[in-house]
Amino acid sequence: MEIVVVGVRGFGKVHLRSLKGVDVSIVERDESVVKDVTSTYRIKNVYTSYEEALKSDAEIIDLAVPHNLHRDFAIRAFEKGKHVIIEKPIAPTEEEAKEIIRSAKSHGLKLNVAEQYHFDPSLNRSASLIKEGAIGRVQTIIVRDQRIYDKSGWRARSDSMGGGALIDGGIHYVHTMLMLGGKYSNLISRVSKGGSSLEGEDNSVSLFDFNNGSNGILYYSWTYRNPPAVPGFEIIGSEGSIYEIPGTRSQEDFKKPERRTAFGDIALNGVPLHVETYDVFEREMSEFIRSVSDETPEPLPPEMALEDLKTVLEIYNRSK
Repeated sequence: MEIVVVGVRGFGKVHLRSLKGVDVSIVERDESVVKDVTSTYRIKNVYTSYEEALKSDAEIIDLAVPHNLHRDFAIRAFEKGKHVIIEKPIAPTEEEAKEIIRSAKSHGLKLNVAEQYHFDPSLNRSASLIKEGAIGRVQTIIVRDQRIYDKSGWRARSDSMGGGALIDGGIHYVHTMLMLGGKYSNLISRVSKGGSSLEGEDNSVSLFDFNNGSNGILYYSWTYRNPPAVPGFEIIGSEGSIYEIPGTRSQEDFKKPERRTAFGDIALNGVPLHVETYDVFEREMSEFIRSVSDETPEPLPPEMALEDLKTVLEIYNRSK
């Protein structure tokens, strides 16, 4: 099986690192970039245009391109009979996201949104503990991430991003909140522009009323100077608590991480739990490849990625 990675100058390198047991090709014209990539990764083919890649025998197209290109690139791939991996968010608008999903279904092809947090072992263990009633009735869920994170190029521009920090990195934490809390009935939010290089927002606070009676607090910031180590998520129940232990996740860039999970270790009622760790990027890629080869459902249903996007857009809209 051949997979073509489109966009290898930035985060696409994480995809290259994570693809195992398949032939990996790239789309790139810049000879210096090609030299850098081929010296580090085993590359089968180098296509000089997207059109050339779509004419190839590759079964899967992996899109690590700006958000505003997702719809057009994905639909062109489906029209050529290719399955698609696409970086989060699925698209910058709800309508574009729905167009992508409709195209995949109409062509009988698979679509996977690269949301590595969905595969995180600590997050999945925490969600299971909630379902098992390990902490009684859930009362409050707190999800947060704060840092200084200046961007340049397309990731600083609202037109290519579809927003600011929340639709980019923050959508991981929206996914986390929905995995832990489920469906919600009401949402209150405020977003603001602080001191980052982004055209869009770089701070957001959101309050969720979940259908199960619990409440959620989401805080996400790319302009928090000298942040303390805090849990990425906390779940407070009537009979106990679950939280990520501060300082246990990797603080390195995902391209060269110390630990290849999204979150760190977790504690149940203050006692650390043993959770098997693995590379979340390798897991998401391998499970999607398996779904293509075995003709089974995608490991992350596209509709779930659509709900993540709709929540981000609702946070934006309700803060106006």
